[in-house]
Amino acid sequence: MLDLFLTDSKAEIRGTFPVRDDAGGTLDEYSVSIELPPRYPDSLPIVRETAGRIPQTLNRHVLITTGTCCVLLPDARWEEHPIGAPFSEYLAGPLRNFFIGQSIVELGGDWPFGERAHGNDARLDYYRELFGTASDTVVRRFLEAVAWPHQKGRVNCPCGSGRRLRKCCSAKVYDLRTKLPRTTARNAFAALGFRRGASAQHRTKSRRR
Repeated sequence: MLDLFLTDSKAEIRGTFPVRDDAGGTLDEYSVSIELPPRYPDSLPIVRETAGRIPQTLNRHVLITTGTCCVLLPDARWEEHPIGAPFSEYLAGPLRNFFIGQSIVELGGDWPFGERAHGNDARLDYYRELFGTASDTVVRRFLEAVAWPHQKGRVNCPCGSGRRLRKCCSAKVYDLRTKLPRTTARNAFAALGFRRGASAQHRTKSRRR
């Protein structure tokens, strides 16, 4: 059972979160606190497991310093829980899947929905998958094409084929521009240390200095 508590600064949901199967049966239960920050729904809910059942370690996808659960990668929010989606879908989707994974790992199993790395490693892996590449340079080019869309069709394609964008991956780029929020792409571009017009190789060397 979850209860809503309101203060002047925030809304917080506390109680027992039931992890249900597809038929509605209860598989497990977790004591949780779900804080809705002032900028919600633009910002994601802040989730904590409050009974101390889940270790606060990155291996269990809980931040050591704050106890915050890494329910989903913010960059992937547009796919898993877009802005404007009902809160009930967050509970039934990303949050349910997070705790199902915790229960299975607690029993010695593997993460059922796969497991990402942490921090910028997770972000970079996500964009490699999204853009279908193993190259950080190609990731940078695609992010740049999405984040700063005012580019003419005669520019080179970010995939690195050597062809013009309009004759190569233009449909893919334009589709991503309608789905991946521009602010998300720009934040990722900055967080990954990319510079417009710079290579991923230069980015890596700069970090080592």
